[in-house]
Amino acid sequence: MAKTAGTTLLMIVLGGILGGYVGELMALLIPAGFLHDIFIKGFTLGFNDPFVFNLRIIVLTFGAKIFLNLFGLIGMILGLFLAK
Repeated sequence: MAKTAGTTLLMIVLGGILGGYVGELMALLIPAGFLHDIFIKGFTLGFNDPFVFNLRIIVLTFGAKIFLNLFGLIGMILGLFLAK
């Protein structure tokens, strides 16, 4: 069965979400220290303020923010691997 781009994107997003939850869970289970910092630290991609497009009749507001940690990134890679 041929995989579509939508299926691949869905697998990447689901892998990132599940990986992020695993990383947060690991951070709760591991005591404070270097390993804990690896699991809990991450970076944020996105807009700090939403983009507002005012057309006088309708106002459109766009905004997105993604927080990635180590396990989220690993989950995205595994999702891509499983989608292929």
